[in-house]
Amino acid sequence: MLFMFFAVGVAAVFFVGSLFALYFGQRLGHHYRRVGGDGIGGLGTLESAIFGLMGLLLAFTISGALQRFDDRRQLVLQEASAAVTAYDRIDLLGAQMARPVQGKLKDYVHARVDLYRIRHDFLLLHRMEDFSREQQDRLFKFKDDLWRSAVAACPKDAYLPACGMMLPALNSLFEVAQLRAGAAEKHPPHIIYGLLFGLGLGCSLLAGFGIGASGGRSWMHMVLFAGTLTAALYIVTDMEYPRLGLIRIEGFDHFLADTLNHMG
Repeated sequence: MLFMFFAVGVAAVFFVGSLFALYFGQRLGHHYRRVGGDGIGGLGTLESAIFGLMGLLLAFTISGALQRFDDRRQLVLQEASAAVTAYDRIDLLGAQMARPVQGKLKDYVHARVDLYRIRHDFLLLHRMEDFSREQQDRLFKFKDDLWRSAVAACPKDAYLPACGMMLPALNSLFEVAQLRAGAAEKHPPHIIYGLLFGLGLGCSLLAGFGIGASGGRSWMHMVLFAGTLTAALYIVTDMEYPRLGLIRIEGFDHFLADTLNHMG
């Protein structure tokens, strides 16, 4: 909920600021026209460069957000696949030795599923998701129990070929979990958002000046321009936190839950 207030609040501030910049720029354009200014033709190149920079920055930011969004979905699939592989390879130990290890693995995967199902919040100061600390502690405990149980099933004095396949599979499962944790905190530098915000207001000012200098006045176009920039800025912010905003990836979580059901 805190994230929604933050994202909508920033979007609202930008929308109002953009409208004000458009109106102020329009007033400047009208004043320039009244005093007989006729040299705005040479400013077209400068305006094109600024608008082009805004377009490139917005395009690259949206592209990066989409890539990170897709990476997070792929990591869910990778973790589900790694869990299935580890479970199947534990079977190579034999029924008697495999049963307790597989039980520990199911507890671990169940805790992983619950970690993303439990409601979590947004840390405004650090601009990151705040997962349940209690659930993370439980998860670490299950992980340690699983690893110790797997190592105990592989005595050093009696080499088992199955251990050479099972332990690396568990390592891969833990690595994917770490990658998912890192992906949740992987965002563009804050200066990029600041630049988008400031450059958007600057483009609004230039657009308003152009409208005023040409003698035009259209609130419909001004509201549409401000609304378009605001929507683009909000979408970029929302995609960076796909478990807190309107654009979600929870639909992919069923792959890991299905894996847990497959384990019986």
